Amino acid sequence: MVAAYATCRVQNGRGVQCTAEAVDPDAELKICTRHLAEAQRLIRDAMRKVRANEPR
Repeated sequence: MVAAYATCRVQNGRGVQCTAEAVDPDAELKICTRHLAEAQRLIRDAMRKVRANEPR
C-alpha cells in the first residue's frame, strides 16, 4: 500500500503543478524543498538590495 503525502502547490507558467512532496504537509503553505530554497534565495536577494540602499 502506498502512503499518501501532500504535494507542492507551486505551478509553473503553464499552470502545471509541481509533483514533489511538500516539506510540511500540515503547513498553510505547502511547498517542496526546491521551491522553499528558491523562495529563500529571493528573500535573501531582496534583503541585500534593501540593505544596499539604506543610508549610512
